[in-house]
Amino acid sequence: MTRFLARGTSIWRDLPLVLWFVAAIVLSVIHRWVPDADWLMLHLVLLGAASHAILVWSYHFAQTVLRSPGDEASNRRQIVRLVLLAAGTAVVLVGVPTTWWPVTLAGALLVGGAVAWHGIELWRMLRRALPARFKITVHYYLAAAGFLLLGITLGVITAWGWDDTWHGRLLVG
Repeated sequence: MTRFLARGTSIWRDLPLVLWFVAAIVLSVIHRWVPDADWLMLHLVLLGAASHAILVWSYHFAQTVLRSPGDEASNRRQIVRLVLLAAGTAVVLVGVPTTWWPVTLAGALLVGGAVAWHGIELWRMLRRALPARFKITVHYYLAAAGFLLLGITLGVITAWGWDDTWHGRLLVG
């Protein structure tokens, strides 16, 4: 059992995903008494759990497809990115419901930094890789990282507090 845990489990890789889902479930039970509960439930799952899973699994699959095994330094960098993502997400989840735009911006910068760093790491792996059959999938991971950065930017702009017309237009974007 100990060998399995040492080899196959990482606290920062596995635990945050579970915590985001548990928080979403708890919030869904008590949502009537929580302001902005709909927004929070959606973002606990999408910004919290889904973004975390995307960073974990796209990195893992890129390593596998490109035959680029991770060393201790790359694993530490991945953990730092996941910590940045979790911290930034938590800050955003406080900033938006409280309408503290600077807090929202700070959290979004942390999330965006983690995602940008993730994209740069994937790009570096892609540049060093030997020809691989499914190398094209890593290009899709890079495009997804770029679109997530665009979504973060639109989310921060939307949180600024625009009138209903502009708020609706930004939501459509």
